[in-house]
Amino acid sequence: MKLNPQYILIADYVPLANKGEEAIIRGIEDMLRDERPVKIGLFDNVEEITHQDNITIFPSSWIFCVSGKALSSVQYHFRNILISLQMRLGCYSKLTNLISSSSPKYRPLQDFFKRSEYILVGHNGVFGVESCGIIHLTKKAGKRVGILGSGQGLPLRGRFYLKWLYARAMNESDFCVFREHHSYENMKQFSREPAKAVLAPDPAFAMRPALTESAVEVLNSYALYRDARQAGRSIVAVTVREKGITYSRSFLKAEPSQKIGVHAEFVAKVLDYLIQQRNVFVLFLPHAIERDKSDVDTARHVAEAMTCEPQSYEIVQEDLGARVLKSIIRECDFVIGERAHSIISSVSVTTPFVALTNTSDFRTHGIIGLMCRCEEQIIDMDFPDVERTRVKVLSIFDHRQAIRKCLEDTTKDLSKRLEDVSAMIKGG
Repeated sequence: MKLNPQYILIADYVPLANKGEEAIIRGIEDMLRDERPVKIGLFDNVEEITHQDNITIFPSSWIFCVSGKALSSVQYHFRNILISLQMRLGCYSKLTNLISSSSPKYRPLQDFFKRSEYILVGHNGVFGVESCGIIHLTKKAGKRVGILGSGQGLPLRGRFYLKWLYARAMNESDFCVFREHHSYENMKQFSREPAKAVLAPDPAFAMRPALTESAVEVLNSYALYRDARQAGRSIVAVTVREKGITYSRSFLKAEPSQKIGVHAEFVAKVLDYLIQQRNVFVLFLPHAIERDKSDVDTARHVAEAMTCEPQSYEIVQEDLGARVLKSIIRECDFVIGERAHSIISSVSVTTPFVALTNTSDFRTHGIIGLMCRCEEQIIDMDFPDVERTRVKVLSIFDHRQAIRKCLEDTTKDLSKRLEDVSAMIKGG
Protein backbone atom coordinates (compact mmCIF):
# COMPACT_ATOMS: atom_id res chain seq x y z
CA MET A 1 0.00 0.00 0.00
CA LYS A 2 1.35 3.42 -0.99
CA LEU A 3 1.80 5.69 2.04
CA ASN A 4 1.08 9.42 2.02
CA PRO A 5 4.25 11.53 2.33
CA GLN A 6 5.35 13.13 5.58
CA TYR A 7 5.72 16.91 5.14
CA ILE A 8 8.21 19.01 7.14
CA LEU A 9 8.57 22.75 6.58
CA ILE A 10 11.82 24.43 7.65
CA ALA A 11 10.74 28.06 7.66
CA ASP A 12 14.24 29.51 7.38
CA TYR A 13 16.52 30.85 4.71
CA VAL A 14 18.63 27.79 3.82
CA PRO A 15 21.44 28.28 1.24
CA LEU A 16 21.76 24.66 0.11
CA ALA A 17 24.97 25.34 -1.82
CA ASN A 18 26.61 25.12 1.61
CA LYS A 19 26.80 21.42 2.43
CA GLY A 20 26.75 22.16 6.15
CA GLU A 21 23.25 23.54 5.61
CA GLU A 22 22.29 20.45 3.64
CA ALA A 23 23.71 18.22 6.39
CA ILE A 24 21.39 19.86 8.92
CA ILE A 25 18.37 19.43 6.65
CA ARG A 26 19.19 15.78 6.02
CA GLY A 27 19.77 15.29 9.73
CA ILE A 28 16.32 16.71 10.49
CA GLU A 29 14.90 14.40 7.86
CA ASP A 30 16.53 11.36 9.48
CA MET A 31 15.48 12.45 12.98
CA LEU A 32 11.79 12.93 12.21
CA ARG A 33 11.05 10.44 9.46
CA ASP A 34 8.86 7.39 10.01
CA GLU A 35 7.95 4.68 7.52
CA ARG A 36 6.54 7.24 5.08
CA PRO A 37 8.48 9.05 2.35
CA VAL A 38 9.58 12.53 3.47
CA LYS A 39 9.03 15.82 1.67
CA ILE A 40 10.91 18.84 2.99
CA GLY A 41 10.14 22.48 2.28
CA LEU A 42 12.55 25.38 2.84
CA PHE A 43 13.52 28.82 1.51
CA ASP A 44 16.50 29.90 -0.57
CA ASN A 45 17.42 32.71 -2.93
CA VAL A 46 15.67 31.26 -5.99
CA GLU A 47 13.42 33.07 -8.44
CA GLU A 48 10.73 30.40 -8.53
CA ILE A 49 9.83 27.13 -6.84
CA THR A 50 12.53 24.53 -7.54
CA HIS A 51 13.05 20.93 -6.50
CA GLN A 52 16.14 19.04 -5.36
CA ASP A 53 15.47 15.36 -4.72
CA ASN A 54 12.72 15.36 -2.06
CA ILE A 55 13.27 19.03 -1.15
CA THR A 56 10.94 21.79 -2.36
CA ILE A 57 12.69 25.17 -2.40
CA PHE A 58 10.52 28.27 -2.17
CA PRO A 59 11.79 31.80 -2.95
CA SER A 60 12.92 33.40 0.32
CA SER A 61 11.63 36.76 -0.98
CA TRP A 62 8.08 35.41 -0.66
CA ILE A 63 8.08 35.73 3.13
CA PHE A 64 11.36 37.28 4.33
CA CYS A 65 12.40 40.94 4.46
CA VAL A 66 15.68 40.28 6.32
CA SER A 67 16.73 36.63 6.09
CA GLY A 68 18.78 35.88 3.00
CA LYS A 69 19.28 39.56 2.14
CA ALA A 70 22.67 41.21 1.63
CA LEU A 71 22.27 44.01 4.19
CA SER A 72 24.70 46.25 6.01
CA SER A 73 24.61 46.12 9.81
CA VAL A 74 22.70 49.42 9.87
CA GLN A 75 20.12 48.20 7.36
CA TYR A 76 19.74 44.92 9.22
CA HIS A 77 19.24 46.70 12.54
CA PHE A 78 16.76 49.20 11.09
CA ARG A 79 14.65 46.57 9.34
CA ASN A 80 14.48 44.44 12.47
CA ILE A 81 13.29 47.42 14.51
CA LEU A 82 10.63 48.18 11.91
CA ILE A 83 9.44 44.56 11.72
CA SER A 84 9.33 44.35 15.53
CA LEU A 85 7.17 47.49 15.73
CA GLN A 86 4.85 46.16 13.01
CA MET A 87 4.41 42.91 14.92
CA ARG A 88 3.55 44.89 18.05
CA LEU A 89 0.67 46.32 16.04
CA GLY A 90 -0.34 42.91 14.70
CA CYS A 91 1.07 43.43 11.20
CA TYR A 92 3.11 40.50 9.86
CA SER A 93 3.76 41.74 6.32
CA LYS A 94 4.99 39.05 3.91
CA LEU A 95 5.06 36.36 6.61
CA THR A 96 1.29 35.99 6.18
CA ASN A 97 1.95 34.52 2.72
CA LEU A 98 2.71 31.29 4.58
CA ILE A 99 -0.91 30.95 5.61
CA SER A 100 -3.19 33.13 3.51
CA SER A 101 -2.94 35.42 0.51
CA SER A 102 -5.26 36.56 -2.23
CA SER A 103 -2.54 35.88 -4.80
CA PRO A 104 -2.56 32.39 -6.39
CA LYS A 105 1.24 32.72 -6.61
CA TYR A 106 1.62 31.60 -2.99
CA ARG A 107 -0.87 28.72 -3.01
CA PRO A 108 1.80 26.00 -3.40
CA LEU A 109 3.53 27.35 -0.28
CA GLN A 110 0.27 27.54 1.65
CA ASP A 111 -0.58 23.99 0.60
CA PHE A 112 2.82 22.78 1.81
CA PHE A 113 2.29 24.62 5.10
CA LYS A 114 -1.12 23.01 5.61
CA ARG A 115 0.25 19.53 4.89
CA SER A 116 3.29 19.90 7.18
CA GLU A 117 3.30 18.09 10.50
CA TYR A 118 6.14 20.19 11.86
CA ILE A 119 7.09 23.81 11.24
CA LEU A 120 10.70 24.40 12.30
CA VAL A 121 12.72 27.60 12.72
CA GLY A 122 16.19 28.43 13.96
CA HIS A 123 18.29 25.76 12.23
CA ASN A 124 22.05 26.50 12.16
CA GLY A 125 21.65 29.52 14.42
CA VAL A 126 19.31 31.23 11.94
CA PHE A 127 16.88 32.76 14.43
CA GLY A 128 15.63 36.31 14.65
CA VAL A 129 12.67 38.66 14.45
CA GLU A 130 11.03 36.93 11.49
CA SER A 131 11.41 33.53 13.16
CA CYS A 132 9.39 34.88 16.08
CA GLY A 133 6.64 35.99 13.70
CA ILE A 134 6.53 32.59 12.03
CA ILE A 135 6.15 30.86 15.40
CA HIS A 136 3.27 33.18 16.35
CA LEU A 137 1.37 32.76 13.07
CA THR A 138 1.93 29.00 13.03
CA LYS A 139 0.73 28.63 16.60
CA LYS A 140 -2.43 30.59 15.76
CA ALA A 141 -3.00 28.19 12.87
CA GLY A 142 -2.96 25.30 15.36
CA LYS A 143 0.15 23.57 14.03
CA ARG A 144 3.15 22.11 15.85
CA VAL A 145 6.04 24.57 15.75
CA GLY A 146 9.34 25.12 17.49
CA ILE A 147 13.01 26.05 17.49
CA LEU A 148 15.46 23.36 16.41
CA GLY A 149 19.22 23.80 16.47
CA SER A 150 19.46 27.52 17.09
CA GLY A 151 22.64 29.24 18.19
CA GLN A 152 21.05 32.61 18.94
CA GLY A 153 22.24 34.28 22.11
CA LEU A 154 21.17 37.22 24.25
CA PRO A 155 20.22 40.33 22.22
CA LEU A 156 23.07 42.76 21.89
CA ARG A 157 23.10 46.14 23.60
CA GLY A 158 20.64 48.49 21.91
CA ARG A 159 18.43 45.65 20.67
CA PHE A 160 15.92 45.78 23.52
CA TYR A 161 13.12 45.51 20.95
CA LEU A 162 13.94 41.80 20.54
CA LYS A 163 13.27 40.83 24.14
CA TRP A 164 9.47 40.73 24.02
CA LEU A 165 9.58 38.84 20.72
CA TYR A 166 12.03 36.26 22.03
CA ALA A 167 9.98 35.81 25.21
CA ARG A 168 6.79 35.24 23.21
CA ALA A 169 8.55 32.88 20.81
CA MET A 170 9.97 30.79 23.66
CA ASN A 171 6.58 30.58 25.34
CA GLU A 172 4.62 29.76 22.17
CA SER A 173 7.06 27.13 20.85
CA ASP A 174 6.20 23.49 21.40
CA PHE A 175 9.94 22.76 21.70
CA CYS A 176 13.06 24.93 22.02
CA VAL A 177 16.26 23.09 21.12
CA PHE A 178 19.65 24.83 21.21
CA ARG A 179 22.89 23.36 19.93
CA GLU A 180 25.48 24.96 22.18
CA HIS A 181 25.69 26.07 25.81
CA HIS A 182 26.06 29.80 25.16
CA SER A 183 22.74 30.15 23.33
CA TYR A 184 20.99 27.68 25.61
CA GLU A 185 21.84 29.60 28.79
CA ASN A 186 21.00 32.97 27.27
CA MET A 187 17.72 32.06 25.63
CA LYS A 188 16.09 29.99 28.36
CA GLN A 189 15.81 33.09 30.56
CA PHE A 190 13.14 34.42 28.20
CA SER A 191 10.76 31.52 28.85
CA ARG A 192 8.22 31.28 31.65
CA GLU A 193 9.16 27.59 31.60
CA PRO A 194 12.99 27.50 31.55
CA ALA A 195 12.89 23.69 31.49
CA LYS A 196 11.36 23.90 28.00
CA ALA A 197 14.78 24.92 26.64
CA VAL A 198 16.87 21.89 25.73
CA LEU A 199 20.58 21.64 24.97
CA ALA A 200 21.11 18.98 22.31
CA PRO A 201 23.45 18.06 19.45
CA ASP A 202 23.18 19.85 16.12
CA PRO A 203 20.74 17.92 13.87
CA ALA A 204 23.60 17.35 11.39
CA PHE A 205 24.93 14.68 13.77
CA ALA A 206 21.82 12.65 12.90
CA MET A 207 22.44 12.65 9.14
CA ARG A 208 23.19 9.17 7.85
CA PRO A 209 26.19 9.00 5.48
CA ALA A 210 25.82 7.64 1.98
CA LEU A 211 26.70 4.02 1.35
CA THR A 212 30.42 3.24 1.30
CA GLU A 213 30.21 2.42 -2.40
CA SER A 214 29.22 6.02 -3.19
CA ALA A 215 32.29 7.40 -1.44
CA VAL A 216 34.65 4.83 -2.95
CA GLU A 217 33.35 5.60 -6.44
CA VAL A 218 34.20 9.28 -6.03
CA LEU A 219 37.57 8.67 -4.40
CA ASN A 220 38.72 6.11 -6.95
CA SER A 221 38.06 8.58 -9.76
CA TYR A 222 41.22 10.38 -8.59
CA ALA A 223 44.42 8.62 -9.69
CA LEU A 224 46.58 10.26 -7.03
CA TYR A 225 44.22 9.04 -4.32
CA ARG A 226 44.33 5.49 -5.72
CA ASP A 227 48.12 5.60 -5.78
CA ALA A 228 48.26 6.87 -2.20
CA ARG A 229 45.92 4.14 -0.95
CA GLN A 230 47.89 1.49 -2.80
CA ALA A 231 51.11 2.83 -1.22
CA GLY A 232 49.55 2.59 2.25
CA ARG A 233 49.63 6.33 2.93
CA SER A 234 47.25 7.75 5.54
CA ILE A 235 44.52 9.89 3.99
CA VAL A 236 43.96 13.30 5.62
CA ALA A 237 40.80 15.13 4.55
CA VAL A 238 41.11 18.93 4.74
CA THR A 239 38.39 21.59 4.63
CA VAL A 240 39.36 25.24 4.23
CA ARG A 241 37.37 28.45 3.84
CA GLU A 242 37.80 32.18 3.25
CA LYS A 243 34.51 33.42 4.68
CA GLY A 244 32.51 33.14 7.89
CA ILE A 245 33.58 33.57 11.49
CA THR A 246 36.23 30.82 11.27
CA TYR A 247 38.09 32.99 8.78
CA SER A 248 37.05 36.56 9.63
CA ARG A 249 38.07 36.37 13.31
CA SER A 250 41.38 34.61 12.66
CA PHE A 251 44.80 36.06 11.76
CA LEU A 252 43.89 39.33 13.47
CA LYS A 253 47.30 40.89 12.83
CA ALA A 254 47.08 40.37 9.07
CA GLU A 255 46.27 43.29 6.79
CA PRO A 256 42.90 42.72 5.06
CA SER A 257 44.51 42.86 1.62
CA GLN A 258 47.03 40.17 2.63
CA LYS A 259 44.78 37.89 4.64
CA ILE A 260 44.10 35.33 1.90
CA GLY A 261 47.83 34.82 1.44
CA VAL A 262 48.57 34.72 5.19
CA HIS A 263 45.83 32.14 5.74
CA ALA A 264 46.94 30.00 2.79
CA GLU A 265 50.60 30.06 3.85
CA PHE A 266 49.75 29.10 7.44
CA VAL A 267 47.61 26.10 6.47
CA ALA A 268 50.15 25.09 3.80
CA LYS A 269 52.99 24.98 6.33
CA VAL A 270 50.95 22.79 8.67
CA LEU A 271 50.07 20.37 5.87
CA ASP A 272 53.61 20.31 4.46
CA TYR A 273 54.93 19.42 7.91
CA LEU A 274 52.45 16.55 8.32
CA ILE A 275 53.32 15.24 4.86
CA GLN A 276 57.05 15.52 5.59
CA GLN A 277 56.85 13.85 9.00
CA ARG A 278 54.24 11.13 8.34
CA ASN A 279 54.03 10.83 4.53
CA VAL A 280 50.28 11.46 4.54
CA PHE A 281 48.15 12.19 1.48
CA VAL A 282 46.02 15.34 1.69
CA LEU A 283 42.52 15.36 0.20
CA PHE A 284 40.85 18.78 0.02
CA LEU A 285 37.06 18.37 0.43
CA PRO A 286 34.89 21.37 -0.60
CA HIS A 287 31.83 21.94 1.59
CA ALA A 288 30.62 25.06 -0.21
CA ILE A 289 30.96 25.84 -3.89
CA GLU A 290 29.23 29.22 -3.94
CA ARG A 291 29.36 32.18 -6.30
CA ASP A 292 31.03 34.57 -3.89
CA LYS A 293 33.47 32.12 -2.32
CA SER A 294 34.27 28.56 -3.32
CA ASP A 295 36.13 26.08 -1.12
CA VAL A 296 37.76 24.79 -4.31
CA ASP A 297 39.37 28.18 -4.90
CA THR A 298 40.45 28.36 -1.26
CA ALA A 299 42.00 24.89 -1.55
CA ARG A 300 43.92 26.05 -4.63
CA HIS A 301 45.30 29.02 -2.69
CA VAL A 302 46.57 26.65 0.00
CA ALA A 303 47.92 24.13 -2.52
CA GLU A 304 49.82 26.87 -4.37
CA ALA A 305 51.54 27.78 -1.09
CA MET A 306 52.55 24.19 -0.33
CA THR A 307 56.11 23.03 -1.04
CA CYS A 308 55.49 19.28 -1.03
CA GLU A 309 55.45 17.08 -4.12
CA PRO A 310 52.26 17.50 -6.21
CA GLN A 311 51.63 13.77 -5.76
CA SER A 312 50.93 14.42 -2.07
CA TYR A 313 47.56 16.12 -2.43
CA GLU A 314 44.36 16.23 -4.46
CA ILE A 315 41.53 18.76 -4.64
CA VAL A 316 38.07 17.27 -5.01
CA GLN A 317 36.20 19.58 -7.37
CA GLU A 318 32.77 17.96 -7.62
CA ASP A 319 29.83 19.60 -5.89
CA LEU A 320 29.05 16.55 -3.76
CA GLY A 321 26.03 16.04 -1.54
CA ALA A 322 26.33 16.19 2.24
CA ARG A 323 25.71 12.47 2.69
CA VAL A 324 28.48 11.57 0.24
CA LEU A 325 30.90 14.00 1.90
CA LYS A 326 30.20 12.39 5.26
CA SER A 327 30.80 8.95 3.77
CA ILE A 328 34.12 10.13 2.29
CA ILE A 329 35.20 11.45 5.70
CA ARG A 330 34.42 8.00 7.10
CA GLU A 331 36.85 6.52 4.56
CA CYS A 332 39.65 8.90 5.61
CA ASP A 333 42.12 8.37 8.45
CA PHE A 334 42.16 11.93 9.79
CA VAL A 335 40.51 15.33 9.23
CA ILE A 336 41.85 18.87 9.53
CA GLY A 337 38.83 21.12 9.25
CA GLU A 338 37.89 24.78 9.12
CA ARG A 339 34.35 23.84 8.10
CA ALA A 340 32.45 23.10 11.32
CA HIS A 341 30.19 20.56 9.66
CA SER A 342 33.15 18.58 8.37
CA ILE A 343 34.12 18.19 12.03
CA ILE A 344 30.54 17.27 12.99
CA SER A 345 30.72 14.57 10.32
CA SER A 346 34.10 13.44 11.68
CA VAL A 347 32.67 13.00 15.16
CA SER A 348 29.61 11.18 13.80
CA VAL A 349 31.67 8.59 11.90
CA THR A 350 34.48 8.50 14.53
CA THR A 351 37.22 9.82 12.25
CA PRO A 352 39.91 11.58 14.37
CA PHE A 353 40.31 15.28 13.65
CA VAL A 354 41.73 18.71 14.37
CA ALA A 355 39.41 21.72 14.15
CA LEU A 356 40.93 25.07 13.13
CA THR A 357 38.99 28.15 14.26
CA ASN A 358 39.27 31.01 16.80
CA THR A 359 38.10 32.02 20.27
CA SER A 360 35.11 33.96 18.89
CA ASP A 361 33.62 30.85 17.33
CA PHE A 362 31.07 29.80 19.96
CA ARG A 363 29.67 27.20 17.57
CA THR A 364 32.81 25.09 17.25
CA HIS A 365 33.89 25.53 20.86
CA GLY A 366 30.36 24.87 22.13
CA ILE A 367 29.40 21.96 19.91
CA ILE A 368 32.74 20.24 19.35
CA GLY A 369 34.62 21.40 22.44
CA LEU A 370 32.03 21.15 25.22
CA MET A 371 29.31 18.88 23.89
CA CYS A 372 31.65 16.39 22.21
CA ARG A 373 34.37 16.76 24.86
CA CYS A 374 37.00 17.47 22.20
CA GLU A 375 38.34 20.87 23.26
CA GLU A 376 41.95 19.62 23.07
CA GLN A 377 41.44 18.97 19.37
CA ILE A 378 40.54 22.60 18.62
CA ILE A 379 43.28 25.03 17.60
CA ASP A 380 42.53 28.76 17.67
CA MET A 381 43.99 30.96 14.96
CA ASP A 382 43.41 34.44 16.42
CA PHE A 383 47.19 35.00 16.60
CA PRO A 384 48.51 31.61 15.47
CA ASP A 385 52.03 30.28 15.94
CA VAL A 386 52.74 27.98 13.02
CA GLU A 387 55.44 25.96 14.80
CA ARG A 388 53.23 25.24 17.82
CA THR A 389 50.35 24.37 15.52
CA ARG A 390 52.51 21.96 13.52
CA VAL A 391 53.63 20.16 16.66
CA LYS A 392 50.11 19.96 18.09
CA VAL A 393 48.57 18.67 14.85
CA LEU A 394 51.28 16.02 14.58
CA SER A 395 50.71 14.95 18.19
CA ILE A 396 46.95 14.65 17.71
CA PHE A 397 47.51 12.73 14.48
CA ASP A 398 49.81 10.28 16.27
CA HIS A 399 47.14 9.67 18.93
CA ARG A 400 44.33 9.14 16.44
CA GLN A 401 43.57 5.56 17.45
CA ALA A 402 42.91 6.58 21.05
CA ILE A 403 40.83 9.51 19.82
CA ARG A 404 38.75 7.19 17.64
CA LYS A 405 37.89 5.06 20.67
CA CYS A 406 36.79 8.15 22.60
CA LEU A 407 34.65 9.26 19.67
CA GLU A 408 32.87 5.91 19.68
CA ASP A 409 31.63 6.62 23.21
CA THR A 410 30.77 10.21 22.28
CA THR A 411 28.62 9.19 19.31
CA LYS A 412 26.60 6.80 21.48
CA ASP A 413 25.79 9.67 23.85
CA LEU A 414 24.93 12.05 21.01
CA SER A 415 22.69 9.49 19.32
CA LYS A 416 20.73 8.92 22.52
CA ARG A 417 20.23 12.66 23.03
CA LEU A 418 19.04 13.08 19.44
CA GLU A 419 16.57 10.23 19.89
CA ASP A 420 15.16 12.03 22.93
CA VAL A 421 14.85 15.28 20.97
CA SER A 422 13.11 13.48 18.12
CA ALA A 423 10.56 12.00 20.53
CA MET A 424 9.99 15.42 22.08
CA ILE A 425 9.39 17.11 18.73
CA LYS A 426 6.95 14.38 17.75
CA GLY A 427 5.08 15.02 20.98
CA GLY A 428 6.11 11.77 22.64
